[in-house]
Order: sequence, then C-alpha cells, then structure tokens
Amino acid sequence: MGRRFLFADRRRATLTVLGVAASLLLVLVLGGIFAGAVDRVTYYIRTSPADVFVSQAGVRTMHMSASTLPADTPERVADIPGVAWAAPIAFASGSVAGPQGRQLSYLIGYDTRTRRGDPTRLVAGRTPAAGEAVLDEQAAKQLGVQVGDQFTVMGSSLRAVGFSTGGSSITNTTVFVELSEFGRIHDDRVSYVLTGLDPGADPEAVTDRIEAEVGGVTAQTREQFADSEARIVTDMSADLLRLMSSIGLVIALAVIALGLMTATLNRLRDFAVLKALGARTPRLAAAVAMQVLLTVVLASTVATTAALGLAWLLPLAAPAVQISITTAAVAQTTTTALLVGLIAALWPLRRIAALDAATAFRETR
Repeated sequence: MGRRFLFADRRRATLTVLGVAASLLLVLVLGGIFAGAVDRVTYYIRTSPADVFVSQAGVRTMHMSASTLPADTPERVADIPGVAWAAPIAFASGSVAGPQGRQLSYLIGYDTRTRRGDPTRLVAGRTPAAGEAVLDEQAAKQLGVQVGDQFTVMGSSLRAVGFSTGGSSITNTTVFVELSEFGRIHDDRVSYVLTGLDPGADPEAVTDRIEAEVGGVTAQTREQFADSEARIVTDMSADLLRLMSSIGLVIALAVIALGLMTATLNRLRDFAVLKALGARTPRLAAAVAMQVLLTVVLASTVATTAALGLAWLLPLAAPAVQISITTAAVAQTTTTALLVGLIAALWPLRRIAALDAATAFRETR
C-alpha cells in the first residue's frame, strides 16, 4: 500500500525523492570535506612504514606541535627489545614559495640512505640530495614549480628533484629534504623517531618499554599517533565544523520533514476512505512508514551516488579539496533522515486516528 501510494503520482514521487536526496547530499558533502581534510593531514602518518612513533615527552601530534629529542635517541630506541629499526626525522612548519604564489608547508627532513621517512610515493623525479627537495605534486602545480626548478622553502632556495603525492590539504602542503639540508634550513635536531618492530612483537608492550627505558619520550603506535593528529585537527575546526554541520542538518531536516509531511497530507483523503472501509490506524501508519522508508532509501541511494561522483570530480578542479564519503556517514545520515521523516509523515494521521471512520471521510472531502 505504501509503495502504491508513493508511486501513484510518479512526478510528485520523483520530486519528493530528489528533494530529500538534495538535502542528504548537502549533509554528506559537508561532512565529507572535513573527513577528507583529516585524511590528508594524517596521510604521512597512516602510510608510514613505522609501527611506533617516538616524540618528546608529552607531545602526541605533529600538527601544531614542537618536538625535540636528544641526538642519541634513535640509537637508544633501536636497542630496545622488539625494535627492528629506528630512523630519525626532523619536522618544522613554515612556508614554501614558487613563481605563482606561496603556501604554508610542513618541512620533513629524513635519512635518505635508509629512506625510512621518505614520501609514501614519488610520482616524478628522485630522492633529494643536498640543496634539493621533493615537493607535493598538487602544491607544485599551484606554485608553478617543475622538476628542476628552484623554489624557496622557509627562506632557503632549493631545487625540486621530485614530486610526491597525498601531502597537500586545504591549508598546507609538505616538502621533504635530507636531514643535513634540514639542519642548514632550520636547525640540527631530531623531532621524531620512526620505529619498526620485529615480527610478532606487541606494539603496546614495546611502546611501554620505550617510554620506561629511554625516558623523556612519548611512544605511540601508528594508529594512536594518527588518531591524536585527527583529534587535534578536529578540535581546531570544531566551531566551524559544528556551525556548518548544524546549518546543513537543519536545512536538510526541514526539507525532509516538509516533503514527507506534504506527501502524507496529499493522501489524507485516501487514508480516510481506507478507514471508512475498515482499515485500522496501525495499518495506515504502517503504510505511511513504508512510504517514508522507500523515499528515504531511494533518496539516500541517489545522494550517495552523487556524493561519490563529486568526490571523484571535485579534486580534478580543486586538487587540494578531498571529499571522503564513508559507510558510517551514509548510515548515520540515512538513519537521521528516516527518523525525522517518520515523525513528519505520521503527524498528520493524528487527525484521522482521533475520529470515527465516517467523520474522517467527511473531514477530508
């Protein structure tokens, strides 16, 4: 019955489904843009070969953090039972400039001999040497830098010898240099120690052992370090995210409620006729609930498909913007829309439920 009521007027049903889908798409895209930004910020950590990250005591992130470790920390970490290798990296934030502009950047210095801290993937060029750097390909396009060109990092001129991928977000990019070059540009220090574990070693046990035996450090598994990084980015953007999400959600829920309530009101006379013929109110409510379920499921399918299409197309026009559409986000958005839709669609039935059948029929004529 609910299916027949929904598709009795296919044009109206199509408009209702598209209206709900547009609302769901707004919510999915707003959430997806933020999720994509978090994915980009944590990309280097998530794709690192390190199982454990060691930092200065109390420092649990790279973003908006400063970590300085003694020069012998990598050797001390490597001596811990369960540790297969330990590689130092240096980290600082600054700016990178090219012929076509300037961007905020993270500068990462690493040992190019072991390549433990190098970019996840080079899309062009090679590993940097003295006076050279690897720049993220998206930033290179925006700055007008080609392989072999000179560009400026934190006031120092370097030659681009390669391009990496996955290191640019809405707010910043990433530049990789060798450790000695980092010392010339910024200072001679160890910021973090990337640590690989022996096969079968328990990461939690090794992190506890590192903190206890090395001293003055904080050790986290790759997952813990990425989660800490994601949380600080979320906290920094919490107010803006809450405002954007609230506005989008209110608009979406208002459209959903109005569309599904109107769909029920347009069929109120049909429900009255059914009650006059003997249908009970629970049966009518079940028909409305099925109508809402079909509408929301169809709308969610359309919205998810459109969101995935935007997630593929938008980076082509704006490479720094990434939309991440997750199953959890789709499920949460669909469930919220379903609850609001049920309340809005079932609300008009109270008029019929409170009347006898004959009166209900007359009331709707």
